[in-house]
Amino acid sequence: MKLLNSVICYCTLLLIIGSFSYGCILFSETQIDAASAYESKQYITASELLSKDYQLEKDLRKKSDLAYKIAECYRLANRTKDAEEWYKKAMDYSTDPTVTFKYALSLKNNGNYKKAIQLFKEYALNSPGDRLRATQQMQACRQALSWQKNPSDHKVINLRSINTKFSDFGPTLYQQNQLVFTSSRKEALGEKLYGWTGEKHSDLFSSDIKGDFDYSSPIAFGDSINTKYNEGTSSFTSDFKEVYFTACGSANKIDDYCQIYHTKKSNNGWLLPEPVLLFEEDTFNVGHPFITADGKQLYFSSDIPGGYGSKDLYVATKGADGFWGEPTNLGPEINTERYEGFPSIGTDGWMYFASDGHSGMGGLDIFKAEKKGKRWGNPTNMQAPINSPADDFGFSFQGYVPPALIDSLDMMGYFSSSREGGKGNDDIYMFALLTEKEIPEPAPDTPAVTLVPNTPPPPPEPKIIYVLKGTVNQKAYERPNDPASKVTGTTAISEAIVQVLGTSNNSTLSRRIVTNENGQFEITVEPEATYQVSASKPSYFKKSQAVSNKGKIPDAGTNVVTIYTEITLDKIFKNREVVLENIYFDLDKWDIRDDAQPTLNKLVQTLNENPNLKIELGSHTDSRGSDRYNLNLSQKRADSTVSYLVSKGIEARRLVARGYGETQLVNECEDGVNCPDEQHQKNRRSTFRVLSDNYYSNGF
Repeated sequence: MKLLNSVICYCTLLLIIGSFSYGCILFSETQIDAASAYESKQYITASELLSKDYQLEKDLRKKSDLAYKIAECYRLANRTKDAEEWYKKAMDYSTDPTVTFKYALSLKNNGNYKKAIQLFKEYALNSPGDRLRATQQMQACRQALSWQKNPSDHKVINLRSINTKFSDFGPTLYQQNQLVFTSSRKEALGEKLYGWTGEKHSDLFSSDIKGDFDYSSPIAFGDSINTKYNEGTSSFTSDFKEVYFTACGSANKIDDYCQIYHTKKSNNGWLLPEPVLLFEEDTFNVGHPFITADGKQLYFSSDIPGGYGSKDLYVATKGADGFWGEPTNLGPEINTERYEGFPSIGTDGWMYFASDGHSGMGGLDIFKAEKKGKRWGNPTNMQAPINSPADDFGFSFQGYVPPALIDSLDMMGYFSSSREGGKGNDDIYMFALLTEKEIPEPAPDTPAVTLVPNTPPPPPEPKIIYVLKGTVNQKAYERPNDPASKVTGTTAISEAIVQVLGTSNNSTLSRRIVTNENGQFEITVEPEATYQVSASKPSYFKKSQAVSNKGKIPDAGTNVVTIYTEITLDKIFKNREVVLENIYFDLDKWDIRDDAQPTLNKLVQTLNENPNLKIELGSHTDSRGSDRYNLNLSQKRADSTVSYLVSKGIEARRLVARGYGETQLVNECEDGVNCPDEQHQKNRRSTFRVLSDNYYSNGF
């Protein structure tokens, strides 16, 4: 990284989805180039520097590349309107289909669902290997349009008296008559702007609830809590004598991470906060605490390695000794491969959280999940008007209904949103759920035909129900950790993530479910339709297959049409060589033959279904010929294999070509040993091995 006379205090942040963000990035001087600003997550600074380069650039292709990088900066800073504008400019001369996909996502995040659907279709046509992801986004757009047309009974009100043009979010009730929240308003401590958002570092503020919709001017909360770094997302014990909150940054550390802090209230105010030690290490981010009413469980979000996605939800339980036990991941029903945060338990017993991994309306959506035994499951989107195309998060109950509204409301509370029409980047909103009104009896329908007196009407035709049942398995090997050994059968995979996606025209089916202890799943699906069913689990290759119930008849003696599917996943063995069968080259040639293409096309499908894989393509020769000649020949063959995959749309940076020549023979057929050709053939092999399963592309 090139920093010109700069000293960095850079905090790797926790919750950097949208414009709510934590961490510290301080520079003694501001002389920094665009790439360095991007790498250090100063996205607003990077966008400004790149914009200057854009204005000076004359080459149209390079200009398009710069526009894409600027759009990426605005996307990461949650400036969705600016991101949309720059993705559109990047589209003018770009040949990269990724630009189309990102532009479509920005349109979706800004509520332009119909145009987004058109672009997702265009992307699917140009990137058939990634059609599943594009179809999922189209389904989400159609679903969002339906939710907007048929909103829930929740009423949503912007709390304009406490919101500012800056970020205000994370509301929680304190002592029943105060609202405590996070804000980067001008009154926040510290002088330096936060390079990620271009705003001040966030602090905790409070406002008195003076009436149903009347709030006092916010003031800083707790003299000992706020610093010149980031504080936010607080949670209080039921007696309001203890508080847990997220804090990031200090003057003493480089590469400082976000942690949960805790303090108690004394007669003289809040004591000095101390970090809550939930893990043995502190080289990752922990934040967004929620303490349960009994004070015994602490829910939070973290990017600790070994989870399901970028940020996962966890819970820790306090022991009789007063110390927190080992945190437990809430599992794949709640956590996805993307972001989950802002957990809270409502007075109704449901858990509420924010996610952009479950099917939603655009950015982060608020979901609720029910307790099943000791686990949370069945996450349900709160839909419009609670959710919007923008980021919606930080859901909390007020806990009581004001007497003046008791006859008309069931519940009320608060949440945060960056939706259109607010005052700032993020605003705080109140929600209210109307009491269910008495539904009048419908007027009797006029019969379509006159029935014969005393003749009962014919019974209605039974509705046909379509059910998809399936099993997810894995291969069992004779030697469990050796994929080259004999396959002896299959075993069930529990907690595999299954995505069922309707692929018929105008389908809205997009469901994510988890297999039981026997690797089984079951879901009701649409009639006379086709589906793409994909299964995945960490440390396994994701796999998809098509399923159809068209033309199927009900099971004998029932009104249920049942279709079955079985998916067998391959375990990922990192850095273990896997032979690609049926890859042959002509003598002294390195061109890809027609009979090799089916095998390579399957590899293309695997790489498309697993976009975070980075692999090595290896080529081996037999011992005949000189060592140097064989090494050169094998390298050319590996290069040809990589070129073929790139021609099918696989990103070149995910592929490494390596020719081994005759350095790794699998039998005794070395120089000077007379062997039949079938023995030499075993050495003339093409292989691949997984180098990484957490590869991510970025804009630079």
